Amino acid sequence: MVTGACSSIPVMTTVSRAVSCVFFAFMAMAPAVVVADYRGDIGYTKLQQELGSAIPDGTGIRVTQVEGDELVNGQNAWFPDPANAEFAGKTISNASGAPAGLYSSHATSVGGSFYGNMRSIAPGVSNISAFSAGDWMGGGALLTVVGSGGSRPLSSTSRVANHSYVGSAPGAETYVLRRVDWLVETDEYLQVVGLGNGAGTSSLALLGSAYNVIAAGRTDGQTRLGSVALDETYTVGRTRPDLVDPSDYTSTAAPRIASAVAMLVQAGHDNPAWSSDPVTTSMTNRAGVLVRNAERTEVIKAVLMAGADRLTHDSTSADLLNYRRNATDQTANGLDRRFGAGQLNVRNSYWILAAGEQGSAEDGNAAAHVASRGFDYDPGFGGGSGSNSVATYPLPIDAQPQLLTAALVWNIDINGGTANTFNPAATLRDLNLEVINVGEAGSPLIAASRSTVENTENIWMVVPAGAQYALRVTRVGSFRWDYGLAWQLLADQDADGAHDGQDNCVDAANGPWLPDAGGNSQLDTDGDGYGNICDGDLDNSGGIVNYGDLAAFKAMFGTPSANGDLNGSGGIVNFADLARFKALFGKPPGPSALKP
Repeated sequence: MVTGACSSIPVMTTVSRAVSCVFFAFMAMAPAVVVADYRGDIGYTKLQQELGSAIPDGTGIRVTQVEGDELVNGQNAWFPDPANAEFAGKTISNASGAPAGLYSSHATSVGGSFYGNMRSIAPGVSNISAFSAGDWMGGGALLTVVGSGGSRPLSSTSRVANHSYVGSAPGAETYVLRRVDWLVETDEYLQVVGLGNGAGTSSLALLGSAYNVIAAGRTDGQTRLGSVALDETYTVGRTRPDLVDPSDYTSTAAPRIASAVAMLVQAGHDNPAWSSDPVTTSMTNRAGVLVRNAERTEVIKAVLMAGADRLTHDSTSADLLNYRRNATDQTANGLDRRFGAGQLNVRNSYWILAAGEQGSAEDGNAAAHVASRGFDYDPGFGGGSGSNSVATYPLPIDAQPQLLTAALVWNIDINGGTANTFNPAATLRDLNLEVINVGEAGSPLIAASRSTVENTENIWMVVPAGAQYALRVTRVGSFRWDYGLAWQLLADQDADGAHDGQDNCVDAANGPWLPDAGGNSQLDTDGDGYGNICDGDLDNSGGIVNYGDLAAFKAMFGTPSANGDLNGSGGIVNFADLARFKALFGKPPGPSALKP
């Protein structure tokens, strides 16, 4: 661990200027790694096979990289090396005035994971503003002032910022966090924050203790957990992280998640049909940037959390296998205190977003049910002026059990005051997320997430075959506020809480191997980090489930064989079994090539 020097936050008032020191503790820097496996682990490889050249890559999305100081040749360095091949063709603005030729290896590595041409999943990002952390929290962006007063934070054309450092600002933490949360709420400016490395409770407040940020951790559980007690609003014990990534350092986890955020923001922006609320479909922030509902901060965070994997078959990290298994790890907002919503799966999150905005029944959605994937942004939930105080989303009925993951996200409200006099007063609204049985009289409650100290509520449960369930959002108290809701339903035939693409994996004749959910092993001939049975591509034909897979399928199970008889045809493995196999494990919406 490298400790940076003291950086200053200018503390501005109309009558005086003071200086507060900020100390940064850097996370150990990850060495250069081969990235193909991690891309498979987070669902990117599959999404790339499905979308091809149409996959979003962050094109048109301006981002910000904020770095703490790294001591280089006796000087404080924080700027990424612009000559690195990862940054060819990109413009990295030197927002905090770094000396020419003084570059940080930590910043260079983080930038490569965030927007690099080769290592990131958002290589289309080409405009980056790079700040030192002290300057960003001071005169460069937040304009932090201890106490009330001072100007509001500056506006920015950036949509995503990454913070791969952990630090403290003695005496100023609560004011920094409130300004960060106001910036997210007001300008729809997404902030991804790395937590500290090492298992245990967090002792550092910046910036993971903010409500509206996306706090990043590690799949192996080696992440500092929880929030820091600062005042009556920013309390101890909240669930941090929100999401994890299969990396060895949170310095890498954060920019990988930020890279996924940039992808999703671009997708939401470039597809206006995905945003369809009857009241409003977009807003324009202070910098003049148009933000559609599908790219709002609440929605992006919700689709990331709803799409996350609670069970993994990783090739680059220890597997996540015991999500919420123990009572001590079960949080009141439906998460696991160690892993938040689980591991980033950008494929799941993309398809949730691409399913489009689908309003509640109370907001005029006349459909019998929402789709199996989707999201909603409600701009005025809570009653009054035609809005509703209950929002119901009937789920589709399926002949097979379905695994439901859903996330409700809203921002803490920071008053903000006037342009020249910032008011840090905070109001945390209390919303609940429930599952009800609308197929029975009185719509009895089936499950609920009802934390009083969080700004996310989450559901992870099996919906039984034939059940007429619905998601329901309710409020505690009287208010009008906005939220983002995201959900997905995936087939789970054995109703064990792991969808069929995760746990219907069998052994084959030879390796390479990956562990399956039962601790056994499975063949991975294409090296994508997913067992062949899990992805359906038995003959390694580029992700397509086709006729060639039948031969491989029959070779594995034999004929006749009850093990391979998926359609109940008396133990015979035939084309009907392959069609069923494709339905279970194929890569939607991939082409069908089932030929006799």
